[in-house]
Amino acid sequence: MGYNEYVQARELVQSFQIYFFVAILFLSILLTVVSFIRHKSTGRVLVATVSVIVVGFALLAWFHLRIYSTIALINPTNGEVLGRLMAPLWIESEKLYFWAMFLGIFTYVVHRKYKGEPFSVWLNIVFAAFTVLTMLISDPFANPLPALHQEIGNYQMAMVNSNPYIQAQYFQSFYGRVIYFYNSAYMWVHPPLLFISYATLVVAFLASIFMLVKRRNIYDTIAYNYAKLGYVVLTLGMLVSYPWALQAWANQPWWWSPKINMSLMMWLFYTAYLHSRLHLHRRGMWNTTAILGIFCFLVLVLTYATTYFIPGVHSYG
Repeated sequence: MGYNEYVQARELVQSFQIYFFVAILFLSILLTVVSFIRHKSTGRVLVATVSVIVVGFALLAWFHLRIYSTIALINPTNGEVLGRLMAPLWIESEKLYFWAMFLGIFTYVVHRKYKGEPFSVWLNIVFAAFTVLTMLISDPFANPLPALHQEIGNYQMAMVNSNPYIQAQYFQSFYGRVIYFYNSAYMWVHPPLLFISYATLVVAFLASIFMLVKRRNIYDTIAYNYAKLGYVVLTLGMLVSYPWALQAWANQPWWWSPKINMSLMMWLFYTAYLHSRLHLHRRGMWNTTAILGIFCFLVLVLTYATTYFIPGVHSYG
């Protein structure tokens, strides 16, 4: 197998784009409607929406498997096969989709536990809105892995070039990026941990709003439980990133990257939120904790956006 088989797999994924786009948008809108009117079919529509997203993720996983089986890293100087391309399932346009999938899973867990509660209703609507936004701005089926596709195409063109200098030069560049980015074990652990934590923190964010407005203990409990889970997973994800940064950005001033500093501030704010919750019984701390929970998520959104809008070693801006 080779480049042509890779292209055929990519085109197959693109051929399903319209079906997933229409199905996910239709189900998301339907979920919003049935949740709003509290129809008895809400649970079934939620399950259908999450299921379609999971099936789409399975298709993307198959595409990544085809990338692995079709793209070999061959040293042009001696023909030795040095490995294969193992593209992680949460890069480029797949990030928000992966995030939405786990938000859907947590939304279903909340629905099972708090069925009929206003919080569950609004979480359904938030999940539906997030899913629609994902498909509108980052549809992973429309143009699968555009940057990686460009790199694979350039690699293929260089390898068929008759100039051995060009072959060797491009191979070294591509091979280094594969080793330190795509095939890195850290890349398979660090991003998914962050996106799973982000999904739990969406739930904590909405619960903090309810905590502030409705002033019921149940919303404080939901916010705390999901923030605590998200915090643990977030911390693990950030710890994993440290040795990776030392390896991938050696001799670069990565410590001053805006994204990395924003991530540390986000972690500190969530630490402050969890500590403020310990003093919830004190006067004024109910509002303080709820507002801090809301503020933490706004910092999370800014941290995610920093990747795209502020230049740095950890940015695409």
